[in-house]
Order: sequence, then C-alpha cells, then structure tokens
Amino acid sequence: MPTVTVKMSASQHARLKREAKKRSTSQSAVLREAFDKMEHSSASTKMSFVERAGHLIGCLDGPGDLSLRSKEMKGYGESRHP
Repeated sequence: MPTVTVKMSASQHARLKREAKKRSTSQSAVLREAFDKMEHSSASTKMSFVERAGHLIGCLDGPGDLSLRSKEMKGYGESRHP
C-alpha cells in the first residue's frame, strides 16, 4: 500500500489521535475511512432533489394542486413595494 504524508494543524492531529483511540484502530484507518466517506458523499450530491427528498413526498396534507386556491393566491409573488 502506498504511503502518503499529510500535514495538519495540531488541533486536527489531536482530533485524529482521539478518534483512533476511541475506535481502537490506527490513525491511517481513520483517515482511509474518512476519505471513503468523502468519495461516497460526493457521489450522492449528483442526485436530483427529488431523489434526495423522495421520502418527504406525500408526508403533508393539503391540496395537491395549488391552482385549487387560485383566489387566495391572488397577488402572491408580486412586489410589496411600489
């Protein structure tokens, strides 16, 4: 496995050491896992909003079509300032 040298602040290094000790693993393993998570999360950002929020669709009550309340919506979105 290739070796990489990483420079980090003293506070970052302290956090890394604490995390490795908490998990009873090496600092390298903690960094590899963080790197893998970063790669996975960047792939999930390519999802559309509907894909990411799909579990929320249909969780609220109300008219499915706001045009049913068109009289109440009169003037909505227009500037309040003349």
